[in-house]
Amino acid sequence: MEIKVQAEIYRLGLFIGFFQVKNVIKWADQLIEKLDQPPYEILEISLSSKSTIASVCSKLTDVKGECDEAIPIQGILSLLHDELIHTSDVMEICTYMYRLVGHIPESCEDIERSIINLTDKWDMAVDGYYGNVEDARNEIYEFLSEFELFRV
Repeated sequence: MEIKVQAEIYRLGLFIGFFQVKNVIKWADQLIEKLDQPPYEILEISLSSKSTIASVCSKLTDVKGECDEAIPIQGILSLLHDELIHTSDVMEICTYMYRLVGHIPESCEDIERSIINLTDKWDMAVDGYYGNVEDARNEIYEFLSEFELFRV
């Protein structure tokens, strides 16, 4: 996977609270160990242990390369699918998905619409206003499983 795509996935993950700065630094350190000539931006990220989330996100944006804007969204949703399987914490996954909505490009408006519908359905079921919690959980799992192939 291209470094730019990975950087965008980590940037989105930081924005939504799925990743912490230490996760991004670990990723950068692993790249530095693997590559003969790591990009300068990756070195900068590696040295960001005292930086704010906003600063690290900015450095991730600076990573050079091409990236189809849909791929990082799909990558994050794949990671959320994995997380849902491991934790079964639908509330937390919905929080991440809801936060992701603000960062979804126009080209992925179908994904955005699905996330809004699913998180709303979950909230209404949990609050007892409409629907069944188990049905909402299954729909969220089904939606996220569509992104299972977008392994990161």
